[in-house]
Amino acid sequence: MKFFLSYLLIFVFVLFGCRNGETEDALTEFELAHGIGPITEKLELGELDLEKAERGQQIFQSICVACHNLDAVISGPRLRNVADRREPEFIVNYILNPREMSQKHPVGQELSQSYAGAKTDLGLNREEALDVLEFLRAANKREM
Repeated sequence: MKFFLSYLLIFVFVLFGCRNGETEDALTEFELAHGIGPITEKLELGELDLEKAERGQQIFQSICVACHNLDAVISGPRLRNVADRREPEFIVNYILNPREMSQKHPVGQELSQSYAGAKTDLGLNREEALDVLEFLRAANKREM
C-alpha cells in the first residue's frame, strides 16, 4: 500500500509540474484577440491606401494565391471578407508567423484542422504583410 501511495504522490507532482509549464505557454489576452507574432500593439490603419493595396495584390498573386483565393477555398480558406472577421493585427501576425499561429493559437489550430495547406514562413517582412492586409481590406470593399 505504501508503495502504491508513493507512486501516486510522484504522479501527482509530475502532473502538477507539467501543468505549471503549460501555464507559462498560455496566451495573453492580446494574443488571443490579435494573434501570436511580432505585432504586439494595435495597428493604426486609417483610410484605405490603394497604392499599398496594389502592392499587396501583387504579393498576394505571387505568393498567397498558391493556397488562397478571395472567393474560393483552395488548400486554405477564402479570404474575401477576412478583414471584417479578424483583427488587422491577427491577420498580419498570421502572415508573418503562420507556423506558430497554426500550432499554438486556438483559431490557428482550428484552421489547421479544417484546411490541409502547409503553414510555412512566406519570407515576407512587416511592410509587405501590411501591404497584403491593405489588399484584403480593399477586397472587402470590392475596390480590388
